[in-house]
Amino acid sequence: MALVQAARLGDILVESKIITRDQLKQALEIQASSRERLGAVLLANGWVNEEQITFARSVQMDVSYINLNEADPDPFAVALVPYEIAHHYHILPLSLHESGDSHEGRLRVAMTNPWDIEAIDLVQRQIRMRIEPILASRPSLLSAIQTAYHGAQGTAHETSITDSVALGQLILEGPIDVFEDIDVDETMRQSDQAPVIKFVNSLFSDAVFRRASDIHIEPQQRDFQIRYRIDGQLQVIRTAPRKFLAPSVSRIKIMAEMDIAERRLPLDGRIALKIDGRNIDLRVSTLPTQYGERVVMRILDRSATFLKLEQLGFSTRNDTAFRRLIEKPTGMILVTGPTGSGKTTTLYAALNAIKSDNTNIITCEDPIEYKLEGISQSAVNERSGLTFARQLRAVLRQDPDIILVGEIRDTETAEIALRAALTGHLVLSTLHCNDAAGAFHRLMDMGVPAYLIGSTITGVVAQRLVPRLCPDCRRVDDDPDQIRLMRQLGGYTDDDDLRCFERVGCSSCNHTGTRGRVAVHEVLLVNDEIRRLTIEQAVTRQIRTSALESGMIPMIRDGLDKVSAGLCALDDVLRKVDSVDED
Repeated sequence: MALVQAARLGDILVESKIITRDQLKQALEIQASSRERLGAVLLANGWVNEEQITFARSVQMDVSYINLNEADPDPFAVALVPYEIAHHYHILPLSLHESGDSHEGRLRVAMTNPWDIEAIDLVQRQIRMRIEPILASRPSLLSAIQTAYHGAQGTAHETSITDSVALGQLILEGPIDVFEDIDVDETMRQSDQAPVIKFVNSLFSDAVFRRASDIHIEPQQRDFQIRYRIDGQLQVIRTAPRKFLAPSVSRIKIMAEMDIAERRLPLDGRIALKIDGRNIDLRVSTLPTQYGERVVMRILDRSATFLKLEQLGFSTRNDTAFRRLIEKPTGMILVTGPTGSGKTTTLYAALNAIKSDNTNIITCEDPIEYKLEGISQSAVNERSGLTFARQLRAVLRQDPDIILVGEIRDTETAEIALRAALTGHLVLSTLHCNDAAGAFHRLMDMGVPAYLIGSTITGVVAQRLVPRLCPDCRRVDDDPDQIRLMRQLGGYTDDDDLRCFERVGCSSCNHTGTRGRVAVHEVLLVNDEIRRLTIEQAVTRQIRTSALESGMIPMIRDGLDKVSAGLCALDDVLRKVDSVDED
């Protein structure tokens, strides 16, 4: 290339069309009399700016160039290098590039002098990574250093976490002693460093931007992983050096009002944030492991728009059945499924559909996940002794017509809720079990009398959330084996026209092939026969068989119908649903 071959600064600027040949000629004439550097002459006359001069120098020196006015340094990278070193040697870490083991990565840094061997050697020795220097202009670099290190409640002498963390070795041969004594004051100081604050804040905002439902921080022997659960699937976002772990976890624990000195016991806490104008709550849980504290944070977007019933993904028959349930004045409706299957969203949509000026609706939740207009919501507080059972007793004294119990966790709560349904209230709640028919024996296992269960439950909804195929890039899969499997599992006939789709990936779905999630359901309506079987404590398989004979669509069939409609992939449905219907 002509630019690379050009050795003189002026020729590079002309070839880059930054200045004209006449401007270069005038500048050289001025330089001959003033003996100033050519760059200074061009700047003084306003023919170039600092970034253009720096770009030309990068071509001249054959090194990479970056305009820091348009860059966003990675907080992970910034935290590797202490502020004093960055300020003294005019170095700004930009990004960390892994290459297998964490100690073999390389760190990209912006510098005003990419040939400063002393600075490069110093940083390489400290972080045990190879340095990749990139040229930046002096004004933008100095400004970017101050922003990166002092942009979040910092002081003029903040340092990074590199030189003050006890677990600073990148190569560790055995389990970490997570029970060793720690200096609480020092740990708090580290967690208040600007790079740590910026990293934790960027972790939260990035997860919300990617539509993650959970953030996982998972210590390992040599490093630690950060994973997000997006559309129900865990994805590795990055691997980071261990030296980030302790201060970052401490920062999160401080924000969640948890005891940072306690690392021997699991802890729970909550963080309230505002990200891009949205009210976000984080449920924080820590767990001691052999390599350090593991942290999982559930993300709750309080400003999320509530779904209407028609947006929940019910099939026509299931939608009709579910509406019949919630329009009853009394009885209990249960929504079952594992954690993160959208049970609460379904119940909120139901409440929104049936609320009116003539009904008194009160909820009993732990915590209140979303605000519902026109509905009284109350929160459980286990720490202060306000349990579901105690709160539910108080709710019953408030003359409710409809009650939502966030979750049935124990016998006492179950019995109070069922007796409320028996005495003229409509009660909605969630329960952890595999399928709709299993809800009855799940309550019996809790010790609830079978007659009480059979007399009060009017219906059970079981659901799962499956990744939704991106409509912009999904592709029909004509594999006959897939279609044959669908016919076998779903009980389809040869006359049923089935299709199967596969994920591809495009810019709309961040090249994952999926965007959002779709729910698959089965809706069990309790009739006289199911009520009799429940009171007689019949096995779950008998209850399920009776429900199917009465017209219940099994969850696997509902999922396969959505596969054929192009909403989800077959393997995703089978992974979430197939085991439920093996009976």
